Amino acid sequence: MLIGAAMLAVGLSASAYADSDAPSYQTIMTKTGEAFQAEDWAALNDGLDAAQALRPYSLYVWKMRILARRLNGDVTGALALIEKISERGLVIDLSGHEAFDQLKTEPAYTEIEAQFVANMKPAGDPHVITQYDDANLLPEAYAVGPSGTCFIGSVRTGKIIDLSDAAAPKEIAVASGGVFDIEVRGDALWAAVNNQLAYEQADPENKIASIVVFDRTTGAVKREVRVSRSEALLGDLEVAKDGTAYASDSLTPRLFKLAPGGDTLEVFAEDPRFANLQGIALDDPSHRIFIADYLAGLFVVDTDTAEVTKIDNSIDAHLGGIDGLYYYQGALIGIQNGTTPLRIVRITLNDDATEATGFEVLQQNLDAWNEPTHGAIVKTELHYIAASNWPSYDKDWNVRENAELQPVRIMAVPLDAQ
Repeated sequence: MLIGAAMLAVGLSASAYADSDAPSYQTIMTKTGEAFQAEDWAALNDGLDAAQALRPYSLYVWKMRILARRLNGDVTGALALIEKISERGLVIDLSGHEAFDQLKTEPAYTEIEAQFVANMKPAGDPHVITQYDDANLLPEAYAVGPSGTCFIGSVRTGKIIDLSDAAAPKEIAVASGGVFDIEVRGDALWAAVNNQLAYEQADPENKIASIVVFDRTTGAVKREVRVSRSEALLGDLEVAKDGTAYASDSLTPRLFKLAPGGDTLEVFAEDPRFANLQGIALDDPSHRIFIADYLAGLFVVDTDTAEVTKIDNSIDAHLGGIDGLYYYQGALIGIQNGTTPLRIVRITLNDDATEATGFEVLQQNLDAWNEPTHGAIVKTELHYIAASNWPSYDKDWNVRENAELQPVRIMAVPLDAQ
């Protein structure tokens, strides 16, 4: 048995709710470990269901719910959860406990397994735009200027490179941390910079999370504003036409705002439903910004009032695991790299952008991918980093043994209906 109580840190019996109307996810995690150790499978089921309500798109919690159902003797319930994953076009790893092996012997699992195989088939045209043979950048940021000039930003080295001519790339600047996102505005390059994670000069004792504005031609720093007095990691960035900047914080889930000409990153939006913020997409004319949360799904924030609305999922699609997020003609385009298979998806919205009304897979599981991350809308296409190489690094941010680092590869997916 490979799954222990430490891994099963999500669960709470119904009676444990008595001392709080709304226990935190962390409290639920602690109680789950206790339930697993005590082999209280009913409490384990209750707790995992409570955890899933707080993290609706956590596939880890979903897997543990499958296990809990089987341990509690509910084979039908366990198979129903597995089937739901397959219906959403995904695959879930059922390993680590003998109970999973038992489920695989059930006659009903045969059809589900066949659907898993179908779900892993590549989809979409693998159209490569350009390729740059530096495999050590760990590129995360990508932006395209009005004239078509394209830039990539490196988490590993902090370099920002003009990749308009892959045969003659031009280094524009070197940031004081890894570059997680870039936006082009006029003669400036805006960047979300953090000296954390895989950055080769990461400083755990003096963490920096900042928005840095560079001169687009010379690379000179025109402005830098850091998050102060709290833990933060700025993962995505948007800049409005009036110069207001917004940045998502993946570490302490919240949305920052930097006023035009301001020198302070202010917390603009917080919500107890936030768990792990990733991509953001600005719809400037409608005064709203969309947020992708890896575990909690999609939100829209009013940029006038900071009101947060969760986007309803009446279509029962998997709206989690989205990294890069882009708004295009009334729909959200998401780079979904927190699922198996990896996918690029289109999520259509109702008129007031409070409900997902359609879900379409545009590309998935392409051979040329090594974890797609961020991109940019270019006319009627999404151009995106197809080979970031994140999976090639271990938990200490060293290249894994025998890992194959791929060159920087920019690919495209058409967004207009075919």
